[in-house]
Amino acid sequence: MDKSNTAYLQTLSLAKLTSKDVDELAKLLDACKNQGFFYLDPASYEAAKPLEDRQKALSFTKEWFDRPMEEKMKLRQDSVTKGYKPIGTLSGVVKNKKDGFENIKMPRDDFINGSNTLPDGLNTHLDVFQRDLELSHAVTILILSCLSDLLKPTRRFEDYHRGNMASQSTMMYFRYAKQHDQTAGVGHNMHTDLGTLTLLYCEQWGLQVYSQTNDTWAYVEPKPGHYVVNVGDALRFISGNQLLSALHRVVPVPGHEAEYRYSTAYFLRPENEAVFQTSENTSVSALDWHDRKYDIFKADHAEQEKNTILTGGIGVKA
Repeated sequence: MDKSNTAYLQTLSLAKLTSKDVDELAKLLDACKNQGFFYLDPASYEAAKPLEDRQKALSFTKEWFDRPMEEKMKLRQDSVTKGYKPIGTLSGVVKNKKDGFENIKMPRDDFINGSNTLPDGLNTHLDVFQRDLELSHAVTILILSCLSDLLKPTRRFEDYHRGNMASQSTMMYFRYAKQHDQTAGVGHNMHTDLGTLTLLYCEQWGLQVYSQTNDTWAYVEPKPGHYVVNVGDALRFISGNQLLSALHRVVPVPGHEAEYRYSTAYFLRPENEAVFQTSENTSVSALDWHDRKYDIFKADHAEQEKNTILTGGIGVKA
């Protein structure tokens, strides 16, 4: 593959953000305003070693994805934040083709209220999945706290995520299909994330971010030992459009068509009843925006092109 077209993302230190290092805070604000994406280095983070549990959880789900489809489909639910999603249920990155990924979703609310029941093969590792989710939540809330200190909003950003309020925050583990045969589906269509912040971990190529300045797509290089963090729509809205929810997608990578692609992401989302103004100056609750966005995810490409909900208000060619 041609790696020359690779996005430059700033690398931030989680330890320095924790200590509210002035220079690191300036880098954070710049990244969130101008790119909407950045690498996050968790090395020397005093609370724990975040990536250890993330990597363990990802390895357990890799094995689980190899289970028979009949077994996995027993976990399919009428929910976009819980249970199993098979390949081909959303529109994919190639026009008139479906998506090329399956995933398993674990809502934070289920862990909080004790109702989370993991499937066979994962249930013996409940402690790992719970630590991964809660530490990911703590990291994203820390980032919000830093941004609140910098922008001084009337209501602090983390206050849209009170622990005792229901939300659609969820951890997802993904497997993208091998792409030597694309009849089943292809990639993950271009979109902005609907929530506040996404804490992604992936060791393989395939993620691309869109540059409005150059009207081009560029690969995000997997950086060993680092998360990739991106701003979502909700944070853009509650910041008064000061922060950028960046457009991105997942595409097949030349030379890697015979490989599965694995990734995992924690999606921090505001409490369901939080209300904010969209970029079109309409008032919407977090739950309503969540549902509206997923309705567009499920629509065919022709329907998606009728508005810019999927792409966060950005008009872009696929």
